[in-house]
Amino acid sequence: MTFPLIMIDQATSLIIDHRGKTPKKLGSDWTASGHRVISALNIKGSRINENDHHYVNSETYAKWMKIPLAAGDTILTSEAPLGEVAYLKRDVDWVLGQRLYALRTEPSLAVGRFLFYALQSPLVRNDLDSRATGTTVFGISQVELRKVQIPCPPITEQRRIAGVLGVLDDKIESNRKQQYIGERLLRALIERIFSQFSEADFTTFDAYCTHSKESVRPENVVSGDKYIALEHMPRGSVFLNSWENVEHAGIASNKTRFRQGDLLFGKLRPYFKKVGVAPVSGVCSTDILVVRPRLREFLPLITVVASSDALIDSISASATGTRMPRASWKDIGAWPVPRIADETLIVLLQPANQLMAFLEALSFQNLRLAELRDALLPELMNGRMRVDEAGQLVNKALDEEVVDV
Repeated sequence: MTFPLIMIDQATSLIIDHRGKTPKKLGSDWTASGHRVISALNIKGSRINENDHHYVNSETYAKWMKIPLAAGDTILTSEAPLGEVAYLKRDVDWVLGQRLYALRTEPSLAVGRFLFYALQSPLVRNDLDSRATGTTVFGISQVELRKVQIPCPPITEQRRIAGVLGVLDDKIESNRKQQYIGERLLRALIERIFSQFSEADFTTFDAYCTHSKESVRPENVVSGDKYIALEHMPRGSVFLNSWENVEHAGIASNKTRFRQGDLLFGKLRPYFKKVGVAPVSGVCSTDILVVRPRLREFLPLITVVASSDALIDSISASATGTRMPRASWKDIGAWPVPRIADETLIVLLQPANQLMAFLEALSFQNLRLAELRDALLPELMNGRMRVDEAGQLVNKALDEEVVDV
């Protein structure tokens, strides 16, 4: 069964479009705190990330957002890149910034979360891309956006489709929250170990790890390898949830080889705090330092130390370069840490290693759930798969236990 199509103009009751607005045009300026301003840079992987953003005061917010964002709105990037989406599950007092639209559905014709998923389907993406204009940067005007067509099954069917896909995204988000809480516990475990040796001699960070510098030419990249760049690394989290196959990465320059269980440290603008454990083996950008624990059991320790605020702040202050500062392994390796005998440390780190294995396994579960969601989405949007059938596959995936890697 193929669903009828309607234009976004019909499916929406409101399109919020503040492209081109700036605080200065409203007689103000950015502030250090207040109402968060999101831009296209914050929309990635179908969610709003915590990367850099600006703030404005309440007076500017009131002028800028005369109609506030609300639960059920879909955020869509208009260019650079075009077509990234995010869904608001709650009301927020944020400002809609550069290169963004907010779409609010007409309740009698469309469900907000269904529109969010429809915009990710190949059918709608092709229509969206075909209406884009530009030479170096492709973007879509509001006039053309309104002409884009989306599937329009009955409202009850829209809710069911959005529900079955939403269960997967909700579980992925729940896993991310578990990783966030688990990371705080991991830090507490390492800090407790260090507190037991506060009176001990100190050594340097590189006593527990080494800097691996195995360079790989593009022609020597192995088919099936995974590729990790800075954009795959979340800010402020040591657990990576995304990477790509080298075949799709378009590798044209030398990279650095890493192994599963290495620590990846983003040396470009280290204050972005892009430090994470490699969940797979492969190659990475040369803007990433590959840090290898001298013993695998040391991984929790080097992860917590390398991603600590104290080390990051110190390394950022000593980084070379003004516009694009880079961290140095020499500075990282020289960071002071307590000297603990290997045999003692291995025993003390057992709980931390068990916790880290579980938290890493959540990344792989998220990958499997995202793959299932991406496979089901076009089938449901085209009416080729019944919602009940999709629901069975989703329930089976959710019932699978998380297995430590």
